[in-house]
Amino acid sequence: MGYLRHEFFMMWNETLNKLDKTHTPILAAQKWGQKIQHIHLVNEGINLVYCYELHQQKYYLRLTHAKLRSPKELEAALMYQRHLFEHDAPVCEPMLSQNGLWFESVWQGDEEFLAHVCKEVPGEPIHSDYPALLYETWGQALGQLHAATASYDFSRYQYATWSKSIEEMEAYITHESLEIKNALDSVSTCMNARPQSNQNYGLTHGDHREGNVLTDGKQLHLIDFDLPSINWFTEDLFRPFFDAIVHNRTNWQDKMKPYLEGYFSIRHESSADLSAFPWQILMKCLEIYLWTKNNWNGESAPGGENNQNWLQVIHHKIIDREWMISLPHLIRN
Repeated sequence: MGYLRHEFFMMWNETLNKLDKTHTPILAAQKWGQKIQHIHLVNEGINLVYCYELHQQKYYLRLTHAKLRSPKELEAALMYQRHLFEHDAPVCEPMLSQNGLWFESVWQGDEEFLAHVCKEVPGEPIHSDYPALLYETWGQALGQLHAATASYDFSRYQYATWSKSIEEMEAYITHESLEIKNALDSVSTCMNARPQSNQNYGLTHGDHREGNVLTDGKQLHLIDFDLPSINWFTEDLFRPFFDAIVHNRTNWQDKMKPYLEGYFSIRHESSADLSAFPWQILMKCLEIYLWTKNNWNGESAPGGENNQNWLQVIHHKIIDREWMISLPHLIRN
């Protein structure tokens, strides 16, 4: 999951709330431009995201606490994003600071925050009301990202992996029900048996959901590379439909076909194992359920939904798994 890490049971929202939202974001942004005087908060989740304008160009500043994310992790994510941008993948451009750094430390007393900046890309988060043709374009964009990943040497840095995520989840389940333990055991067995190749496996975006895909109705850009993970490319391919599937919505089903057609117009069909989709979804349910339960005590979950309601919905999906039988049929149709 990427953010299943560091001190277990640290409440991320409490740690991020240590930020002085009046002064520290301005000080951080000024490392990318001394003339920046105005900045406004646009998103609060596992990061704090601010927007500012410089020379008639908008930029986005992301802040996290150094206890939540190490400098090495942040550098690894930014090097991956930089590589994708330089190899023509449709992603937002990371920006060097005035010191020639991809990220900067910003101190607030004894508290260290890490900051980095990306240039704005056009559009708003994509949603299911957009026409099917745009979903084909979306599939092509993801295919371009995975194609660019093929030339990236991710062995130079340490990234999250699906196997490490399972290990970390095992540390959370001591007091969980037998059903949760069995679900994790089933996921672990399935994942360890899956074949890996250069075609179907590598470094993934790691958080490829609707909120991280911006569109102006014609072109798309992928943003937010905070959680890159070594995984099967299927993880990225189906992540946008996770929320709809968990909530038993049907508004995604007519979008799947053009989306997959767009992706496979760029990538070979062997690059995604569609039959593994239910297991990828179940693993994501377990990751989100266990991480949120143990690391987030705010009323709203990181995605904005009521925290307790969100946990109940995902818990039900983990326990009652009849949906895993019908899901492959819905995908192929």
